[in-house]
Amino acid sequence: MAAVPESSLEAGLTALEQGNFNRAIAILKVVCKNSSQPTATKVQAQKGLVTAYLSKGENNQAISLLQTLSQSSDPDVRTWAISNYPQLVNTLPIDATGFIAFVEDIEQVTKQEAIVVKVEAVPALLPPLADKEENLLVVSPFEWRHAPRAQRWQPLKAVNFVPLWLLMAGSAIALFWLLREVTIFVMSFINDLLVKLPYLEPFQPFYHDPSNLLRILLLLLIVFCPWLLDRLLQLSYQIQPLSITQLAEYSPESERLLQRHCRQQGWLLPQLVILSTAAPVAFSYGNLRRTARIVVSRGLLTQLAADEIASIYALQLGHIASWDFALMSLFIVLTQGVYAVYRYVATWGDRQKNANIKIAAVIISSTAYGLWWLLSIPALWLSQLRIYYSDRFTASLTGNPNGLTRALIKIAIGITTDVQQQECTSWLLESLNLFMPISFYQAITLGSLYPKIEPILAWDCFNPYRYLLTINNTHPLIGDRLQRLNAFAQYWHLDPELNLAPNSKLELTLSSLRLQLKPLFNYRTLLQFTAVFGLLFGLLIGAISWLIGAVTHIIWIPQLAWMYGDWLLIKAFIPIALSISLFLRINFLFPDITRTTLRSTPSLADQLTSSTALPIDSNPNRLKGKLLGRRGIANWLGQDLLLNSSQGLFKLHYESPLGSIGNIFLRQSLNPMDLLGRHILVTGWFRRGATIWIDLSTLQTQTGKLSNSFQPLWATIMASAIALYGTSIIVLGR
Repeated sequence: MAAVPESSLEAGLTALEQGNFNRAIAILKVVCKNSSQPTATKVQAQKGLVTAYLSKGENNQAISLLQTLSQSSDPDVRTWAISNYPQLVNTLPIDATGFIAFVEDIEQVTKQEAIVVKVEAVPALLPPLADKEENLLVVSPFEWRHAPRAQRWQPLKAVNFVPLWLLMAGSAIALFWLLREVTIFVMSFINDLLVKLPYLEPFQPFYHDPSNLLRILLLLLIVFCPWLLDRLLQLSYQIQPLSITQLAEYSPESERLLQRHCRQQGWLLPQLVILSTAAPVAFSYGNLRRTARIVVSRGLLTQLAADEIASIYALQLGHIASWDFALMSLFIVLTQGVYAVYRYVATWGDRQKNANIKIAAVIISSTAYGLWWLLSIPALWLSQLRIYYSDRFTASLTGNPNGLTRALIKIAIGITTDVQQQECTSWLLESLNLFMPISFYQAITLGSLYPKIEPILAWDCFNPYRYLLTINNTHPLIGDRLQRLNAFAQYWHLDPELNLAPNSKLELTLSSLRLQLKPLFNYRTLLQFTAVFGLLFGLLIGAISWLIGAVTHIIWIPQLAWMYGDWLLIKAFIPIALSISLFLRINFLFPDITRTTLRSTPSLADQLTSSTALPIDSNPNRLKGKLLGRRGIANWLGQDLLLNSSQGLFKLHYESPLGSIGNIFLRQSLNPMDLLGRHILVTGWFRRGATIWIDLSTLQTQTGKLSNSFQPLWATIMASAIALYGTSIIVLGR
C-alpha cells in the first residue's frame, strides 16, 4: 500500500471536528492500516477513531480500540485511554499485564479513592496487588439497583402554579428592564463617541426612550420564536426531525406516553427534533402548545434506557403543561443569537493573520460572551423553580421516579464523557445550559466521580446553606432533586434508586440535626456571606445618618441636619461597607499555600463528601492532570478551563491582575490557554459549594515552567476600586 501523507491524518481530524464522522472514520482507518506510518501518527488516528465511533453511537468499535490503547506499551497512551474514558475502560476484560499497567499509570490513588476494575476477570491478582501497592483500594463495579416503578399509583396532589407564574412575570419584567438599560447604555455610548469625533453628528433617535421599540421587538420574537429557533438551531447544530415511529425504536414507552397524554389533554403532538451529538441533551421550545418542539440528542437516545428516555420526554411535557417553556423560548432566542455572534466571530478571528483584526475579533466575541451571560441572569430563578415542577409532573405522569433518577445521573455521566472526549466544553453544552435537565457545571464533576455518587450528594442533602449558595445557579441541586424523587418513590412504597437522606425534618441524622441547630451567624457563615452583610451594614449606616440628620433638624443643629434625606450618603456607604467586607475575607479566601498547609489539608475525598463544607473553607490542593478547554479566541477570557485528573474533572477559575477582562490585554508569556492538552500540576484553593471548582494559584508544566493566576491581587484591586467609588461620591458630592 502506498504511504499515506501526513495530510491524511489532518484531513481525518478536520472532518471529525466538522462533525463529518463517516468521512473521518474512512480516512482514519486508512491511516491506521498503513504499515509505513509512524506509530505516533497511528495512535493519533486511533484516538480520533474512538471519538468518531462514540459520536456515531458505535460503542462496540470504540471499546475495541480502547482495549488496544489501554494496553499499549506507551504509558502516555494508556493514561489517555484510562483518564478520558473511564466508564468504557471499566468494561474491558483485563489480563494480568494490562491490569498492572493500569495500576502503574494512576499516580494519584489514595486510600480514599477507588479504582474500578472488572474484578471477575482477575480474581487471583487482587491480593498480590494489594500487597504491592498499600495505598490501592479495589472495589467492585457500581451496579444500578434498577429500583422498580409503580404499577398502579395514585397521582400526586395537584400543585399551585401561582408561584411559578409570578416568577415568570418577574423574570419577564427583569428581562425587559435589562434590555432597556443595555440599549440606553449602547445608544448613549455611540452618541458620546460621535460627539467627540470630528465631522460627525450624534444620531438623534438614540436620544429617545427605546421602551416602545423594545416592546414591539419582544412581541415579534415571542410570535415567531418557534420558526426563528428552528432556523437558528439548524444553522448552529444541524437539527433534524424525528418521527414518532423512529422514537418508538428507541423507546416504545415514550411514543405511548406522548400519544396518550396529548390525546387526553387535547393537544397536538409536539414536533420531535433530534440533535446529532453524542452528548445527552434535551430541551423544549415554542410559544403555544400547538407549536411546541421537543429536542433530544442522539446521545441521549443511545445512552439511556427506554423508561429513562420516557421520563425525559415527560419532563419536557411538564414544561409545556406549566407554560414556562414559552417564556424560556424567548430567552433561548435572545441568548442563542448573541452566543452565535460570540462563536462565529471567535472562529473567524482565529483564521485571521492581521494582529489588529484579531484583537477586534477578541473584543467583539468577548463582549458578545459577556452579553450572553448577562441576558441569562433574569431567567436563573425561573430555571430553578420550573425544574421542581417538571420533576413532580414527570413522577406523577409516569409513576417512575426511579427512572428519572437514573436518567439524570446518566446524563451527568454522558456530559462528562463528552467533555473528556472533546477535551473542551462544546458550544452546544454551554449555549443551551440554561434550558437542559441538568447543568453541565454540575455534571462535569459528579459524572467524573461515578460510581462514588451517593457520598458526593451528601452536601446537596444536608448542608444548611445549600439553598443560599444556589442563588446564582441555573439549576437546583441534583441531590436535592433526587432526594425529592426518592420521597415520591417512598410515597408509592417503592425502593428508591439511590440511598439518600429522606427529605423530612423528622428523619434527619443526629450529625445533621446538630449542624442545623448551630447558631445561624457563626464565624464561617459570616465570612462566607460577608458581602451580603457588608451591603446590609452600608444600608444601616446610611439609615443611622438619616436618623441623626432628622434629630438634629428638630433640635436645629444645621451642621448635621443636612444628612436627613440625602441619598448620596446611602449611595456612598453601601460601596464603602461592601469594600471593607471584601477586604476582611481576602486572607481567608486565599491562604498561603505551603508544603505544611498542603500536608494538613483534608483528603480530596473528604472535601468532596463533607456535608458541612463551604467555599470559604479554601483548602489548598495540588493535583496532576490534563488541562482541557476551548482553544483560541473563544477562550480568551479563560472561561473554559478544566482539569481532567484521576480524582475527577474539575472546573478551574483563572484571573489576570485585572480579572477576566484583563485577559484580553494582559496576557502572560506562558498563558494557561497555551497549556491546553498538556499534563500539568495545578496548585490552588478547592471550593465546595453548589458547584465544585478550584481557584488557581499556579499551573506548572512537566518541564517546571509556571503560569500564575492572580486571584488574590484581583480581589484586592476590585475591593479597592469599590472603596474609591464610594469615597468619590462623598468627596465630589455626586
